[in-house]
Amino acid sequence: MQSGYSNLLRLACLLPLLLLGCSDSPSGSADLKTSGEGVLRYVPADSPYVFAVLESAPEEVREKLSPHVKTLVRSYADMVRAIVVHRPEDAEESGFDDDTRRRIAAVIDELGGMITAEGMPEAGIGPESDAVIYGVGLLPVMRVTLTDTELFEAAVTRLEERAGAKMSMASVEGHEYRYAGNDEARVIVAVLDSQLVITGAPTELPESLLKSLLGLTLPEENIAQSGTLASVAEKYGLSTYGAGFIDIEQVAATFIDEQTGVNAELLNLMDYDSSSLSDACKAEIRSLAGIAPRIVSGYTEITPEHFKSTSVFELRSDIAAAVQSLTASVPGLGTEQGGLIALGMSLNMLAAREFYSARLDAIEADPYECELLGELQASVTRGRALLEQPIPPTVYAFRGVLAVIDDIKGMDLRKQQPPTDINMRLLVATDNPEALVATGAMFSPEIAAMDLKPDSKPVKLAVPAVASMIEAAWVAMSGDAIAFSFGNGSETRLESMLGAASKQPPPFMSMNMDAGRYYSLIGDVTTSTNSDELPEVAKANAEIMTLLGQVFDRISVDVEFTENGVEIPSTMELKD
Repeated sequence: MQSGYSNLLRLACLLPLLLLGCSDSPSGSADLKTSGEGVLRYVPADSPYVFAVLESAPEEVREKLSPHVKTLVRSYADMVRAIVVHRPEDAEESGFDDDTRRRIAAVIDELGGMITAEGMPEAGIGPESDAVIYGVGLLPVMRVTLTDTELFEAAVTRLEERAGAKMSMASVEGHEYRYAGNDEARVIVAVLDSQLVITGAPTELPESLLKSLLGLTLPEENIAQSGTLASVAEKYGLSTYGAGFIDIEQVAATFIDEQTGVNAELLNLMDYDSSSLSDACKAEIRSLAGIAPRIVSGYTEITPEHFKSTSVFELRSDIAAAVQSLTASVPGLGTEQGGLIALGMSLNMLAAREFYSARLDAIEADPYECELLGELQASVTRGRALLEQPIPPTVYAFRGVLAVIDDIKGMDLRKQQPPTDINMRLLVATDNPEALVATGAMFSPEIAAMDLKPDSKPVKLAVPAVASMIEAAWVAMSGDAIAFSFGNGSETRLESMLGAASKQPPPFMSMNMDAGRYYSLIGDVTTSTNSDELPEVAKANAEIMTLLGQVFDRISVDVEFTENGVEIPSTMELKD
């Protein structure tokens, strides 16, 4: 079921693009450098995390996808209602009485009506709006510009009426805000300077810090003035459709260094005291954070044909340089394969061994002294023992694999019926395919009798263990790979598969799939009789999977090792 929720989040993240953004601003990093009167003027230059949506998707894209938003939101609302409210027979487990269940369901329904292309403008949020989520210290703040504050206030009033209770009111310097919470922490909702501000804070936060959190006191330098977000966007080609980062070093420093301001209040609420850490722990945790100092994410291109985005796990320069040697060329890896789904990876086994050994050398040369990292230090001994294990030469000749499922027929997951026919291919890249065949021949005389040659010509795989399960199986070999195919007529694609070029530089992992068919299969899984989810959740998941299949044509994702670290570009092609 995890895939259902991740796919829900994938499409849910498109909502800001459909419903928010300054539609008149050009794509690119220009707006990320403008302090002006926009939402970035409230974001401190030292914010540890930020994600800004300053431009809506092009109008033709919004028109294309907006009809699907209602279905998405309705299904999402059904799922949340089922999870939070449960069924009447689960009342004791959930702790909700009938009246509470009714009010929660009413609020969810009201929100579901608001979060649509039609409902958002009626709540004072439209295509002219932009949005940003950021940290004042570690405390989260979301700001959304409102097109009509009166409409938003009316929407909140409706929500309170459906909930049967109003949020509490308070004020700071004459500015009123709503809040809900307890003696320790509260969620704050305010409308300030025609912007919706939602944040969470310790209940006893001093007024001076609350003013900073709400943006009544502006930061001495904002993130637009510092150029941090703009430089990240420029480096990775991110657009104003969505760009952001998490500064891992800064987050780690919050728990290492003595804090002031909102972080001090937050850590006090958590009963956390950094002085309990030894100097060795502080230095070594800081060093670990420096290995992967920042995570970057955002959209690079949005058109009526596709959405392109990327995520980057930045690595320390020496680590980034080292991991680039870990990949290897695998025929077809990283290129369009067609069919239902293609999934593959590459790995230079000898380079991986050297990389691992070098990491162990580094830890041995400068052992961890922090008691919290004792297990990491102890892993060195286990790692050395692992490297001393004898490994056959064929393992070091390994370069990667690529599996392609071209077609599946006759499978009915609801009836637990396996496929009546499957057409697929499997390629194993190796520097010495003959040795791999020779190893197989040691265990099967049928393999030895095939007299397989590195000419990429398919040979019938007449191995009893395979023949008993699959009607048609073939194998072919080239100078750097061996490939198998299963299914009638599948052998016709083996020669081209072995001769295909690999994307350069080779990705570490690559996946591309027929989204419509894939999500249909996932939808069948969620509604199968073996599903352990609530029926309402399974039904909503299936509807979401169906919707994803209607929106997306093909989806591709690569994992690449670059001079920046681990980059994960993805493309989501839209159906016509």
